[in-house]
Amino acid sequence: MAIVLELLSRKNIPLKHYKFEQDYVCVGRDFNNDLRLDDPYVCPSHMLVAVDPESGLLMVNDCQSTNGIKINNKFVNQSTLKPNDIIKIGRTRLRIIDTKAQLPKAMPLSELEENLSWLNKATLAMSLSIACLGYLLFSKYINTVAEFKLIAALPSELGQLAVISLWPLTFAVLAKVVKKESHLINQINLTLIVTLVFFVLNLLQSFFMFNVNPGSWFAWVELLIVAFIIMAFIWLSLFVAFHQPTAKRNAITLFMSTLILAPLVLFGFFNEEDFSSRPDYDLTLLPPAYNITGSVETSAFIESSESLFSRVDKQKEL
Repeated sequence: MAIVLELLSRKNIPLKHYKFEQDYVCVGRDFNNDLRLDDPYVCPSHMLVAVDPESGLLMVNDCQSTNGIKINNKFVNQSTLKPNDIIKIGRTRLRIIDTKAQLPKAMPLSELEENLSWLNKATLAMSLSIACLGYLLFSKYINTVAEFKLIAALPSELGQLAVISLWPLTFAVLAKVVKKESHLINQINLTLIVTLVFFVLNLLQSFFMFNVNPGSWFAWVELLIVAFIIMAFIWLSLFVAFHQPTAKRNAITLFMSTLILAPLVLFGFFNEEDFSSRPDYDLTLLPPAYNITGSVETSAFIESSESLFSRVDKQKEL
């Protein structure tokens, strides 16, 4: 019977496993042990894990250690071990692995993972970063009424890029915590692509609002588009960072998307009233560059206004 011990982190995340094709395992800090632990709180000969010849069960024995043995957070001198029991000696955590336990089936390999391999390019990340920075500077230039100075504007726009980079860095760190590849370049490229999509949509919205002036329905169209992009972005971020079942990924995506979108819906759409004694005014003037329908002569504007009043008077008579 093989004895398999798994080394765990403080948060019980597997770090390494040891397999012994023998009926006993001596554990301690001494080099003569079957399993040597470099832990100053572990005795040179700390404990013995062995198979009981009569019952065939695994047993643990304390070898008169200084700090003792904990099995599932309970001190023991001698105890029977069950699969997945966690042994703590000193500051080291070990878990007993049942080699006879049936493992879950392998997850199917998605073609999407192969299709996203192009994201793992540093040159693409550099190009996207330059494109995002260029848009931020252009947006600031076209919307400013004062003299535009590139050197003065550059630090704030670089700061915005740094804030955007927090998302891929967070997922890369989480992946490292669970002992997976960080896929940092993939996460950065994915984040920058979605950022550029939002930039383009914001530009199109400005043109649309300036030239068409749609009704309140447009706000709900915006919400649906933003919700779709955010959900797709979170789903792909989870897909790149972790290997997990699709159902679990969908549930996490829905939860995170709700946390992001709920404040937008509650404070941006449902709190609007038809009348307010203290209304808020938006004094922002869009630059003429957004106008693609052309200007109107003053005389023509006055004539159209007079005809509008005439139509109103006719409606009152009816």
